[in-house]
Amino acid sequence: MLKLFSFSQKTETGIGIETDEGLWDLTEALDIYQRAKGIKPPAVFPFLQVLVELGYCSGEMLRQVLEEPWVQSKKGQMELAKDIQIELPVPRPSKIFGLGQNYRAHAKELNHPVPEEPVFFSKAPSALIRHEADIVIPAWLNERVDHEAELALVIGKEAKNVTEEEAISYLAGYTILNDVTARDMQKRDMEKSRPWFRSKSIDTFCPMGPYLVPADEIPDPEKLEIELTVNGETRQKTITSDMIFKVPEIISTISRFMTLNPGDIIATGTPAGVSPIQDGDVIEITITGLGTLRNRVVKEA
Repeated sequence: MLKLFSFSQKTETGIGIETDEGLWDLTEALDIYQRAKGIKPPAVFPFLQVLVELGYCSGEMLRQVLEEPWVQSKKGQMELAKDIQIELPVPRPSKIFGLGQNYRAHAKELNHPVPEEPVFFSKAPSALIRHEADIVIPAWLNERVDHEAELALVIGKEAKNVTEEEAISYLAGYTILNDVTARDMQKRDMEKSRPWFRSKSIDTFCPMGPYLVPADEIPDPEKLEIELTVNGETRQKTITSDMIFKVPEIISTISRFMTLNPGDIIATGTPAGVSPIQDGDVIEITITGLGTLRNRVVKEA
């Protein structure tokens, strides 16, 4: 399975790809491939989001690039060191959506009715942080903050009024997202019939990554296991087949209301087991085939 990631190393940035053989500089591989094929002018891919926006996030296409004889002959110069820093797969989406109560057990633990149609909300893109970055609880926030493990979708091309049958074709790929939530703040806002946008959008309250796995590398998004641990203790564990609203319906529904753009992110809901996080906690979310997203919690002094 191919896993894509953005990376930085000293002054260098680029797109990396993980295969069974190791970590490779995909930015370099794409440059070599385009020169081998005589493509002029060659496209430049400094960030993974550019690959997504230009519509090249395809496992099938990327395998063709990696298997091209000239690229194979240059593999020695493409190998990445293990001390690279993995950055956000998509750092500047135009929109981030989340699904509320998309697992029956989670709706039950919050004492909410099971929704009859997808309930979606937004998070501010400024809340995004990368794998291994700190979730910072502000000094002024002295109340409950929860983790929420979620499978996230990254849109690959403009989507408007998409049918469920064609929805998957609009995906660039899948990643992991932690929908960190200021729970008490959310409850107060809901009780007063106010939006709960602020409780979801505090800076650092949206860890995402480390990888973006192309959609065609995941044959069935309803067969993925999700597990979240806090300091090694399992708090959330489920399989995506338990989602009330499946991936195609989610994309189709949202696209009826607003146009989805390449790079937009949709978090598909969290299972039961949400619980408070506190200073010093290490949160790890693992999803089948997508790797593990790890972040430490820091309480601001």
